[in-house]
Amino acid sequence: MKDIQKTEAIKKVRELVLDDPAKRERFEKFQTLAKPIIQELTELGYNIQTLGDLRHTGKPWKSALPALLRWLPKVDDPGVKEEIVRCLSVPWLGDAGTALLIEEFKKCAPVNELLAWTIGNALSIVDVKRFEAPIIKLCQNAIYGMTRQMLVAGLGRFHAAEAENTALQLLRDDSVKLHAVIALGKMKSRQALPALEKLLTDKNAGIRKEARKAIESIGP
Repeated sequence: MKDIQKTEAIKKVRELVLDDPAKRERFEKFQTLAKPIIQELTELGYNIQTLGDLRHTGKPWKSALPALLRWLPKVDDPGVKEEIVRCLSVPWLGDAGTALLIEEFKKCAPVNELLAWTIGNALSIVDVKRFEAPIIKLCQNAIYGMTRQMLVAGLGRFHAAEAENTALQLLRDDSVKLHAVIALGKMKSRQALPALEKLLTDKNAGIRKEARKAIESIGP
């Protein structure tokens, strides 16, 4: 029943898009650019009209992942590339695309913040066990600004001292402070307690809330 409701909701959104001339033009351009990818996925047995439909199939799209990884570096259009990244942002990708996503992040961050943020989000979901060092370096590089947010939050999955120290240092970086707090809470970093307690009076309500949650997670 939920799948039927989701399908109907997607259909209604698409109808609204097609009713708006400007949105329709953008949609049709996107579809033209994505057509070879959609065709390949259709040949693999996926009944989809758009790349986004892949994420609403109701089951893991494991056999589509190699094709998506192959297309990711070939695509220049930011919208199509972003949709591919969203389809790759799944735990069952494993570490098959981690190195590629890191390189795409470096490439995109200076020119497209939203796309880089989306890639960073993917890297907070996929397996990064063999890639802790390069991801920590990305988090440490202030030139990437807010695009690092989900990368920094993802440090909470690491157990290395360097990841903990990096998250502590990033409490001084307003562009990723909130996400550093989240990471330290996930790490259960006792070392972070004094800094987190100071953040209970931060001017940002979101940071106060996450600092409280982190402290509770770390425990007495």
